[in-house]
Order: sequence, then C-alpha cells, then structure tokens
Amino acid sequence: MVAIVVLTVAVVPMVGMFEAAIQAADASGDYDKARTCAVQKLEHMKSLPYEAVEGGLQGGVCAPSGFGYTITAQSIGTDLSDGSGEEGLSMITVTVDWGGENSYGVSGVVSRW
Repeated sequence: MVAIVVLTVAVVPMVGMFEAAIQAADASGDYDKARTCAVQKLEHMKSLPYEAVEGGLQGGVCAPSGFGYTITAQSIGTDLSDGSGEEGLSMITVTVDWGGENSYGVSGVVSRW
C-alpha cells in the first residue's frame, strides 16, 4: 500500500513534465521554421539587383509554415550608421512572425557594387 502511494506521488508530477517537454519541442520546431524562412528570404534579397531591394519589398507568407514575414530596407553608411542613400549600401531586415507574440529577425547588408 505504501509503495502504491509513493509511486502515485512520483508519477503524477511526471505527467506535467511530459506536457512541458512536448510544448518545448513544438516551440523549437516553430523557431526553426521561422529561422529557415527568414534566412531564405534574406538570401533571395541578396541575389536581386541593388535597385530592386533599395526601397524594400513587400512581405508575405512563408510556405509551408504559413508564418508571415516583413522585409525592410534602410540606407546605411560605410560605418553601418544611418546613411544618405548615396553610399550604395542598404541593411535588409527580414522579420518572421508567428503565434501572435513570437518573431525572429535576421539582417544583412547589400551593396550597389
């Protein structure tokens, strides 16, 4: 009888740990999907001509995850601070949002030359 009580007391908290582990695995998978989408979109932007990305492009939805993304472009100087646009450098930032409160962003610099 004592053994049953001890096992019950030990097993019940483990159920909560399993649920937490499943939620953590799901969150990790979503983070990986968002990171993959952001990096793919940034690499695509880097492959385009500078004039096409200088003003930024519209966002969209990542396939197959369904996460939304936005792309912003900011002119920067050679010291990576705000620039006038004449330097021919732009910082591109891709932000992927999911679940209402989660986001992942990645940035890169593209050059006219």
